[in-house]
Formats: sequence, structure tokens, C-alpha cells
Amino acid sequence: MKTQYFIVFFSAAGSTKHVAHVIEQELIKCRAEAQILDLSKEHDWSHVLDLISSAHGNMCLFIGSPVYKDQAAIPVMNFIEALPEVNGGFTTPFVTWGGASSGIALWQMASRLTHKGFVLAGAAKVLAVHSIMWRSDNPVGRGHPDADDDMAVKDLVQGVDDRVTHRRDTLPLDALDYQPEQRAVELKEGLTKIRPVTPKSVDETKCNQCQECMEQCPVDAITFAPYPQFGSACIECLNCVRICPDHAIEPKITLAQMEEFIRNRAETMKERPYTKVFI
Repeated sequence: MKTQYFIVFFSAAGSTKHVAHVIEQELIKCRAEAQILDLSKEHDWSHVLDLISSAHGNMCLFIGSPVYKDQAAIPVMNFIEALPEVNGGFTTPFVTWGGASSGIALWQMASRLTHKGFVLAGAAKVLAVHSIMWRSDNPVGRGHPDADDDMAVKDLVQGVDDRVTHRRDTLPLDALDYQPEQRAVELKEGLTKIRPVTPKSVDETKCNQCQECMEQCPVDAITFAPYPQFGSACIECLNCVRICPDHAIEPKITLAQMEEFIRNRAETMKERPYTKVFI
């Protein structure tokens, strides 16, 4: 019976979407087709969840997320929690990260997926330009994902397809627990805590109430009354700050301060390799 492939991803800034499309094109070269779900565009997951359930384990789920504050994006984890229990279905988590730290996101996703009954066919972390640094002339992760990153992702897809087709030994969860031991302990403890969100202010003298930020928010966290208000669903992607045509929205911690923190963290962590495929 032919394996059913699924590609599910969340991509506020576009890098994870890019990787998802590389995966899709490589699957086509492997003569495989995939159902695709963009969690940042579609909030009704029932169709894909039903298809995954009806596959009865004869499937492989590629699931991707950007790394936010060392963790996977909340919509991705919510999707994983909504998945049905499966019996041996394959999965391949992948993350994009901005060069400061890939954190615990891959292990976090894989851990919950294995609790759902999935087995790991592979995984990947892929360097991307840091999503907070769009105003910078020299952002961390500049130019990524590049051609070499794409080639690594293609190698991942080929390896996963071979593993799934021939039912070869699977990837152990421990392979994704790659941070230094003490840091890994701290990151795992952080999974049980509420993620803080940087407050944002609205300059009402600049805001023309165009509602562009509300329409483009990938998690529907913005309402107007009569100016933008930010709800608890906010994941701090800062797309609202990026796309506001009047520059009326600003985080309490300025982008300049965030950039300085990111550069210092990247220099302190020195996480290498930047892009890595686990297969």
C-alpha cells in the first residue's frame, strides 16, 4: 500500500514555508505526493486530521516550525496535540532558526509526536535569517536558507523516503536532545512555564485603523476597539510591527534592543552546525 505523505507547517516570516516547499518538490521527484497544511493560513485542520486518522499508520508526517524563544511555535504544538493516536506512523519534524539558538524545539515536537504513537523517520534544523532583524543591514542568518541548506533538506527527504519505503530502523528520540546537558535540562523545564510576550504599544496619532495587522496576524490575536489590541494568542512573531504601513505599532523592548540581544546570544551560544539533518 502506497505511503501517504503530509506536510504541515507554521511560517510567520516565510522561512519554514520555503523549507516545506523544498520538501514538497523533492517528494514529487521521489514519485510521492503530499497533502499540505499551512497553519499560518488555515485554521480548520479537520480535513487533514481526518486523512491522517484514515491512513491507519501507513503515512509520514513532515511537520515544521520556526523556533520562538527556544521552543516550537504554539500553533504547531496545538496541532500535534490534536493528532489522533497512530500505530507506527512515521514523522519528520523540522525547524528553522535564526542563528541565536535552535533551543529544544525539535526534541519538544518529536517527544509529543512519539507519545502519539509516531516513530521518527528523520528530522532537521535549518538556518534562516532571523525574523526579528528585517530592519538590519546585516541580520544574523543572512542569506539563509541558501542552496546548501536546500540540498540538505533534499537529502533528508530522500533518506526519509528510503526509510519509510523499506521500513528501516528509525531515528531515536535522544538524537534530537543535542543541546549541552545543563542547558537541555533548563530548556525542558521551560516547557512547563507560560511563555512571556513582550507588550506592544500603539501610537494612535499614526494608526489609520486600516486593520492590515489584524488581517495578516497568523494566529488571529489582534482585534480593534477602535485601535489594535493584542490577545493572549499572540506568539510574538512581530508581523504586526513589520507590516504596519504607518509604523504605529512598537514593542516595549525596541527592535534595536532585541537585535543586540540576538547578536550577543548568537556569539555566546556558538551553536554549530547551523543546518543539520538527522537521518
